[in-house]
Amino acid sequence: MNVALRAARERSGKTQAQVAKESGVSERAYLYYEQGEREPGVRTAIRIADSLGVVDLRELFGGS
Repeated sequence: MNVALRAARERSGKTQAQVAKESGVSERAYLYYEQGEREPGVRTAIRIADSLGVVDLRELFGGS
């Protein structure tokens, strides 16, 4: 599970469906990202972060 992504979404007050729509991905794809079953591509990750108001992608998807 991507706990950071879920926490950021919950802080934003948005539903999974809202973030998916704003990010241009299907609800199922977003669910996979939040469950940690898949990683989004860079452009999709940026759109998700923008939707959630997160500046640093590493907060959501790790990395160094």
